[in-house]
Amino acid sequence: MTRSTLVDEITERIAFQIAAGHLRAGDRLPSIRRLAEEHEINPTTVQMVLARLRAIGFVEAHHGLGVVVCDIESQGGIETWRYLLRFSRRLPGTAARILRDLLETLAIFYESTIARIEKDPGAYDPRPARNALNRLDRLVASGSASAAEVHQGVLAVLRAGASALGGGILLGVLNSLGPMLGDVPEVLDAVYHDQGVHVWWWEQVVAAWETGDVAGARAAVGLLDAWHDEVTERLRRALESQVNG
Repeated sequence: MTRSTLVDEITERIAFQIAAGHLRAGDRLPSIRRLAEEHEINPTTVQMVLARLRAIGFVEAHHGLGVVVCDIESQGGIETWRYLLRFSRRLPGTAARILRDLLETLAIFYESTIARIEKDPGAYDPRPARNALNRLDRLVASGSASAAEVHQGVLAVLRAGASALGGGILLGVLNSLGPMLGDVPEVLDAVYHDQGVHVWWWEQVVAAWETGDVAGARAAVGLLDAWHDEVTERLRRALESQVNG
């Protein structure tokens, strides 16, 4: 096994202990020497593992205390969430909650977008989003698109809309959240269970943008709460069936 593979394996092992609650926020990790013995690796590799855990938001170094487990719920960032989703099959409840959080974050983006367009309806061109939506429509209509392909099509609509609004941090957030959803096949299957629904929903939103129908756009966003419940429950059931099976 190469060192990089070994670092990945030990990092995931410790990260899972934290995600599953076996190691709690504020707990101190054992010394480098103790970790090396426990995982049968050398101290240099332990240091690489700890650096990786710090980078993904699972631990932090404290002077005089050593390496301490972070509160990943309140301190975790995008990379923390991405790592947690990797444990979907072992932590179904956590995966369903993260998916719900991600979808609600996207809903906040939609609300923010509507508010910006409402302030100055003529300032933002909906044509790039319409073009991306037309491509998504053709993809779904083909009847042979995978969930991953539809996901990329939806991301293209999102990116086109964000770019039309000037890009910036919103586009950066989308570029981070989008790939996270695509990391776990079960998540894609849950989200894109009914591919046509995505085309229909985006048609409501883009058409409202084109006509200046702010109320229509908000009504479309208002439908998302019930859909979020349906999707997260579908994911939880799918993952739990794998665990129990």
